[in-house]
Amino acid sequence: MVITQEIKDVISKAPFIPITTASAHGEPHMIVVGKVAEIREGDILGFGIYKMEVTQQNIKANGMMQVVIATMEGGPKGFRLTGKACIEEKLVLFKAEKVDVLL
Repeated sequence: MVITQEIKDVISKAPFIPITTASAHGEPHMIVVGKVAEIREGDILGFGIYKMEVTQQNIKANGMMQVVIATMEGGPKGFRLTGKACIEEKLVLFKAEKVDVLL
């Protein structure tokens, strides 16, 4: 498990969450989402889809995705999660495979 309780705590406090995908040609595309819709077992974060047209195209092309979780609440803390994503109904499901401490 790469998503620890500490990361879950930061997720609950993060005011906004940037996610980055890449096109089939490697061009990055970053958006900001409001919150994680759900946390599933097996290091999977779910994000509700509201438009996300380019993000969805990129996920279908290669699945690569990064998520940054950060907060100043209780002192600065942040993490960059790297992994793969897929589309399931109205959710982007992201499986974190690697975590880097940012703050």
